[in-house]
Amino acid sequence: MDKDTDNTDIIILLIIKRYNRPKYMSAISKTITLRVPSNITYRALKDTRLEQLFPEFFIGVTRKIKTDIDNNELKFSTTIQGSQIEISETFKLRISGENNTDVEYTTETNFEENNAVLHSIIQTHISNILYSLLTLETGYINGFMEGKSHIL
Repeated sequence: MDKDTDNTDIIILLIIKRYNRPKYMSAISKTITLRVPSNITYRALKDTRLEQLFPEFFIGVTRKIKTDIDNNELKFSTTIQGSQIEISETFKLRISGENNTDVEYTTETNFEENNAVLHSIIQTHISNILYSLLTLETGYINGFMEGKSHIL
């Protein structure tokens, strides 16, 4: 074999390797139980006021609903900077007890596990989502208790 053939083989190999990567390489799943009815949790997850009130924080971010099953499941597809980063988020809601909702939250991303910066960003995003859900619960419980105190 001559050198030109060897170089061509290497280039073809690199192209095949680059385009045969799996779409989502990293998945993280967390489950949390909220003392909030599923319909309220569902509406809170669909709320877009943050994006509308502070669009400067969402420049280059496109978020679309891919699956929408009332009070049961929401799936969002988010792309950042023209698809450099893709995030697929799934929220599965299950009624648990009288007024509780189990939320199974799964995040899938298209970056490799060894990218520490992006991994840190995604973990921060996940913790912010979980914190928001806990804040929803706190607001719901406080409002419920305040409503009860007015009745007494």
